[in-house]
Amino acid sequence: MNFPAIPRPALLAAIFALNFIEFLQTGMLVFAAAPSMGHIGASPEEYAALSALYAAVAVLAISQVTVLVQRLGWRSYLLASLLCFLLGAWLSAGADRVPVFALGRILMAAGGAAFMTVSRMLVNLIPPSPQRLQGIAAFGSALALGIALGPWAAAELVGREAWGGMFLVLALVALGAAALAARWLPAGADTLDGSPTRLHTLDAALLAGGAGLALFGAQRLAYDWHGERAHALFLLALGLAMLLAFGLLHTRRRAPFLHLEVLGSRRYRAGLAIFSLCYLVLGAVSTALPQLVQRALGVGFEAAGRLQSAGMAVSFLAFWAVLATVRVRPHATKFYVVAFLMLALLGWHFSHLDPRGHAWDGVTWWIGLFGGFLVVAMAATAVHGFKDFQANNVVFSHAQQLKNMLSQPALALGVGATNELLQERGALHGARLAEAALDPAAPVTQQAALLAGMDVFWVLMWVGLAGAALLLRQRAFD
Repeated sequence: MNFPAIPRPALLAAIFALNFIEFLQTGMLVFAAAPSMGHIGASPEEYAALSALYAAVAVLAISQVTVLVQRLGWRSYLLASLLCFLLGAWLSAGADRVPVFALGRILMAAGGAAFMTVSRMLVNLIPPSPQRLQGIAAFGSALALGIALGPWAAAELVGREAWGGMFLVLALVALGAAALAARWLPAGADTLDGSPTRLHTLDAALLAGGAGLALFGAQRLAYDWHGERAHALFLLALGLAMLLAFGLLHTRRRAPFLHLEVLGSRRYRAGLAIFSLCYLVLGAVSTALPQLVQRALGVGFEAAGRLQSAGMAVSFLAFWAVLATVRVRPHATKFYVVAFLMLALLGWHFSHLDPRGHAWDGVTWWIGLFGGFLVVAMAATAVHGFKDFQANNVVFSHAQQLKNMLSQPALALGVGATNELLQERGALHGARLAEAALDPAAPVTQQAALLAGMDVFWVLMWVGLAGAALLLRQRAFD
């Protein structure tokens, strides 16, 4: 196997930059969803449709990483992807209408959705040795720093009426990654020159179409459960049927673009479920927390971003604690139990939040539990979930692709389902409060928003407790 001679600082910088783009983007755009809808004039339903469209394109783009790298080589593939992402970021930054923003986000998904996957695969350009931990450290540090800085960056830019600046910041990091790729990354498909893969057009169409329809149907079901439910159920069923057809067809291919046989690994399936749940929780908390802090506690948008980023800074420390511990005590159970207990404690605190408390004391430090949950659970999955595929870089990359493909609909579903739950519970609490005339000194809408947000975190508390109990007894990672 060919391992190119790349200066280690340049390779580590490329790994960091690509993964940083992924998580900075997620942190900014989920936090700034409400002002984004207002800026482009999109309704919640239209914005949910944009999320489904982005996820469908992202799933397709991630699924083709190995195919394209094998044909174009690392350098050309990354430069083409970064160019597409930059064009999409430029269009999104200047968008003031839904169609222009949709086109920009499609290009960003086509070019940038695979950055996390590629970042992790670049770690394998380091020959197998303890030095690979440097690559893992760069990868994990980018994750932790991206989710910590995202809300602060969004709050500062939107607060200064520079909404488009979010995309320009992403473009700036992408330009740095492009410079690194052009100068240092290999022209060939180093480490992926093994088992051949190729694009199967029908399979790709079924995959992208099925993912988009299933996600759009699920989101419509959440927004319109009491309305045209049959139409949403039809879209969901059609999308799932297309995904099933893709699976049945693709497993018979001689050179598939995804080795679905990886799903035969019990260890990998468990890691896949945990990672997808992490993205679902990421979408849920990133949606509920800003609304709870701003609408229920009366904290301004800019202050809410600073609060959230200050708390999420704990994620950086949590990652380095995991990295130090896994070297001497690698067993997975303790990491997962600690992570889900963090989620349970986060849910318990915010489901019993005292609106009269000080925001910094009652919110900021507790948000650190959210960052700790994400980093500990994701890091443990990165270490333990792929051990069955270490001997084959092509199969390993397919396992990474499939994992990251699932992250896109999981994040969108987390955002969509939480928005719907907040609306449903807010309306219910508002009606009850109006009837009871509870605490007339405080606006009913503010009290209803507080109670609706607390309901979301009550659900997350039970998710955390159930996850800790189940994973305490797990044997998949033994």
